[in-house]
Amino acid sequence: MLVAQLVSLFRRAGIPIHGVSIGDLDDRTTWKVDYKGATDAQQAAGAELLATFDPATDTDYLEERAEAEATAFLKKPSTQSFLVVMAGFFDAQVVDVQENLKVAYKQAYKDEHSLP
Repeated sequence: MLVAQLVSLFRRAGIPIHGVSIGDLDDRTTWKVDYKGATDAQQAAGAELLATFDPATDTDYLEERAEAEATAFLKKPSTQSFLVVMAGFFDAQVVDVQENLKVAYKQAYKDEHSLP
């Protein structure tokens, strides 16, 4: 998960990279970033991000993953049929039930995948 968090961190900061690699988790000097056309200023900003990054406080990554997972869940045919049934059961609009389910799913995802 750390590599995915770092890739997301650089993407959110607008720093173009090919990817990152982690040697020793406890030795940041072994963490490498492969930049993709980044300016010197972007690379300097990237070095600062890498030096100060705390995976345990990267709530933006957790929110990003929760959103992606909830969206994928809601696209499933089984979920769509469930939404129709629940909307009928509660005499509500499908879109309203979907939004409530999305909020609940994202919270459950974040609770289950809390950061280290």
